[in-house]
Amino acid sequence: MSIHEDENLLLQSIYGKYQGLLRRIAKTLNVPDLELDDVVQETFISYFENYSLTWSDTRKKSMLIKILKRKCIDSLRRNGHYEKVSIDEEDASNEMAMLARYVVTDPLEVVLGEESVLKITSEISNMRDEWKEMAVLYFLEQLTIPEICEKLEIPGTVCRSRIYRTRVCLKNILGPNYNAD
Repeated sequence: MSIHEDENLLLQSIYGKYQGLLRRIAKTLNVPDLELDDVVQETFISYFENYSLTWSDTRKKSMLIKILKRKCIDSLRRNGHYEKVSIDEEDASNEMAMLARYVVTDPLEVVLGEESVLKITSEISNMRDEWKEMAVLYFLEQLTIPEICEKLEIPGTVCRSRIYRTRVCLKNILGPNYNAD
């Protein structure tokens, strides 16, 4: 077998192994049925173009899910299906509950376990409104700083300052092993 044939088999096996999971996650993120295949295909294309095919299964899976989430958000924004984030306490806790239930490899769950995630969720709901807002928009929704600035109609310096304070607050909750990238 040639190197090209080996690579094709590897691509097919990765696709076969993860495409069902990615479709389920996209569906839970409210991507319309007609767009599911496109979002999943774009996810694999992005992964195959930018990342190693020989990574461990865990690393492949987490990167594919991370790419998928961003592709889902892009798709929903493009097509006007994206709901605006609510800073209402009840809505925020509902969003956190949905994340805990549907997101398969949430980095916080992997590192800290379910008990710590509940503690973090509780602490986020007790934060000042500005910090809670940043925790939802920046860390959970993974919006960029310019997107947050536009959404909240605040200058970049204010946004970066709030993100920094939110990160410090989370670091105090999580302890010295916390790394918010």
